[in-house]
Amino acid sequence: MRVQVKLSVEGSAVKEEMLEIAEQKLGELTDEEIQQAIEINIRTWLDKMLQVEWEVIEE
Repeated sequence: MRVQVKLSVEGSAVKEEMLEIAEQKLGELTDEEIQQAIEINIRTWLDKMLQVEWEVIEE
């Protein structure tokens, strides 16, 4: 199964990628379980792509 993912910031696309999930991993999952598997893969991808840095400039 292929899932296209687009990451946007303030409405502007900054990253696009095609995620693949092996069909044998989906096996006999229900539609709801497949949806959850897709969401897990997207969250994992996002954790790798997104980094937020911050520091206190003035107290």
